[in-house]
Amino acid sequence: MVRLDDRVVLVTGGTAGFGLATARLAASVGARVVIAGRREDRGGAAAQAVGAGCVFVRADVAADGDARRLVEASVERFGRLDVLVNNAGIIRRLPVADEDAAGWDAVLAVNLRGAFLCSRHALPHLVAARGNIVNVASVLALQTQTGMTPAYDASKAGLLALTRALAVRYGPEGVRANAVCPGFVCTDLNRDVWTAWTEEQRRAAEARLPLRRLGTADDVARAVVFLASDAAAWITGVALPVDGGATAT
Repeated sequence: MVRLDDRVVLVTGGTAGFGLATARLAASVGARVVIAGRREDRGGAAAQAVGAGCVFVRADVAADGDARRLVEASVERFGRLDVLVNNAGIIRRLPVADEDAAGWDAVLAVNLRGAFLCSRHALPHLVAARGNIVNVASVLALQTQTGMTPAYDASKAGLLALTRALAVRYGPEGVRANAVCPGFVCTDLNRDVWTAWTEEQRRAAEARLPLRRLGTADDVARAVVFLASDAAAWITGVALPVDGGATAT
C-alpha cells in the first residue's frame, strides 16, 4: 500500500538522521527526491546514498530567499512538488534561566520559521498536486522531560500548531498536513547525549520504554513515508508519536 511512485518529495535537513533515512526510503518506494541542507560537504555524499536521480540543494531554511529558491529548484528539476517533509532542526540544551535571546531565536528560526517558510513557498505547488506536508516534531512537543531544552520543546510544540493550521486551512484544497513526534533516537542531533552513555545507562534508557528498545532513524522514516503516501489519504492534522511507547507511560 505504501508507494510514492513518481511523486516528488522534498526533504529538508536531508543529509543525515531522520531526513536521510526518509529520503532513502522514499526513493526506494518510487519517489523522486530532493534533499536540502546547509552543508555542501555532506550534500553530495547524501544524494549518492539516496540513489540515482536524487538532487541536493544547499539551503538555510530559516532564510526566506533560500526557502523560496529551494522550492523553485525542486519544481524546476522535476516539474512538480508532491510532498514537503519539514525535517531540518537544531537543539540547545540550556534551561530557561541560562538561555539567551540569540540562542532561543536561533532554534526557533530553523525549527519553526523554517517549516513555515518552506510550507509557504511550497503550498501553491502542493495545492496543484493535491500533495501533502509532513512535519518532523518531537515527543518533547507533547511532554516535558528534563526542562533542559525549552527552545527546542517550544519550537516543536509550535510546529504541531502549524500542522493543524495547515490541515484545517488547506484540506479543502486537497492538501494534507501531518506531524510525526519521534522519541529519543541516536542521531547526530543528540550525539552529545548518547555517546556519553555507559552501557548501563543505555540499557536503563531502553528499559523505560514499553518496547524495550531505542528507536532508529528508519523507524521514523517509515512513519513519515506512510503519512506522505496514499495509504494515509484520510489522515490529516495528526501528531503521531513514534517513540516505542514513551508517551503512553
